[in-house]
Amino acid sequence: MSRFEIQQGRGLIRFIHFFNYPKNISIEDGEKWYFSQHVPEAKQLPGLVRFRSWRGLPPIKMWTYDSYDRFMRVSELAFENAELCLKATIHNPGLWGSATGNNSGFNELECVMVNEEPQFDLLKDVPVQQFKYLHLPPKYTGDEPDYDESDDTFLDIYMFNYRVSNADGEDWYLGHHTREGRITKQLGRRHYQTWKTLTVPEEQNSPLKPNRFYRLTELGLPDWQRGIRRPGGNPRSFVSFTRSPLGEVINEWRNILIDPDQVQDLMP
Repeated sequence: MSRFEIQQGRGLIRFIHFFNYPKNISIEDGEKWYFSQHVPEAKQLPGLVRFRSWRGLPPIKMWTYDSYDRFMRVSELAFENAELCLKATIHNPGLWGSATGNNSGFNELECVMVNEEPQFDLLKDVPVQQFKYLHLPPKYTGDEPDYDESDDTFLDIYMFNYRVSNADGEDWYLGHHTREGRITKQLGRRHYQTWKTLTVPEEQNSPLKPNRFYRLTELGLPDWQRGIRRPGGNPRSFVSFTRSPLGEVINEWRNILIDPDQVQDLMP
């Protein structure tokens, strides 16, 4: 039985997608197209119960695999069940196609499908991969990161897959990366949740490839306007968090920064 078939009965399915607009179209024209044409059509999709969107924030001074300003927006459509989600997305290519010629539309669009509830709330849960490493100390070294003890003010949302096997990748990510105390405690004070994406049947003519990324994570961070100053000021001082005895673990990675309070509820 596939992973999709096992999990599809667990309630709402979230279709999360990062996107930008073609370079030959202004941001204003892209936003006008999105809110005047795409959104009204999407709101009519059967089984849609929630439709929200966030504009991406400016980049911060923190190293990552991909630029933080690659995407203009992240939007979330939540459906009653997996069947209706698939009909609205994979089986509805016309709604999600790329722009052609001088017409407005999507340029890059990366997406995943996940269950409503996270697989792990990493501020409370202990993934099974961590138990065999609990006797080992975290590998983080250096002074405390320099920022105020305040609530999270923005989220880093990222989707990724592994360069190594999924089993080895999960052993590193859930067993090591998420347990290293200061990353969990300091960088994710209020929000640190992760989902294993749902594997779904894809269609060759569909522009959507939701099986491309294996995992989605939402990490709360402090004041984005101040940035994050790492010990020693080295922009790659957290690079050890992306390594394992197997070498580089992460393959493809896409991310966006948002202020969770700056949400546009498109189904008020």
